[in-house]
Amino acid sequence: MRLMPFNVWTRWIKRRVPTSLWGRSLLIIVLPVLIMQAAVTWAFFDAHWQAVTARLSEGLAGDVAWAAESYRDDPSARNLALISERAERSMQLSIAFQPEASLPAEERRGALGLVDRTLEKALASRLDQPFWFDPTRYPAYVDIRVQEADGVLRVIAPRERAVATQAHIFVLWLMIATVLLLAVAVLFIRNQVRAIERLAHAAEAFGRGESVPRFKPHGPREV
Repeated sequence: MRLMPFNVWTRWIKRRVPTSLWGRSLLIIVLPVLIMQAAVTWAFFDAHWQAVTARLSEGLAGDVAWAAESYRDDPSARNLALISERAERSMQLSIAFQPEASLPAEERRGALGLVDRTLEKALASRLDQPFWFDPTRYPAYVDIRVQEADGVLRVIAPRERAVATQAHIFVLWLMIATVLLLAVAVLFIRNQVRAIERLAHAAEAFGRGESVPRFKPHGPREV
């Protein structure tokens, strides 16, 4: 693919830049703010959100591995009940056993592929047995299943144990703050630009020999 010369790009950009003083002033204010917001949001999701989600997934995978190993050590109904009670009380996990069952053949994945890959990687690093998980069936939970010799161990975990679910609040507040700051800046710059526009119109009329009886300079001291 052949790239366009730099001067062609420059002319293309110039043709699309607003020609009015108000439009250019608005662009000067809005464009840097939008670029900054995009950079902050990207940095937040790339660093903080991904790191927190990875730590949560690793912790959940460790708890699932503990439950599977504990059941394998003693696959009795009494031990299963003890494991389920401890997991419910200490780890917020609901554990059940499905005798003579197999893992579902169909894979279920959510809208955020990064979350699925992170959880899959964490489970694969902690479990030696085949496993399957579904983050879509229950909105607030993740369904995890581990294949055992005599059936399937099913673990239902709260979604917040695998994903940083409050990340959208940060983005929402960032957007609200950006809109408010932009609104204040736009109102302020509009008043300044209006004074310059009135001065330009008066100067143009004066150049044509017309009188501007109602013109009264206002705005910055230079105007």
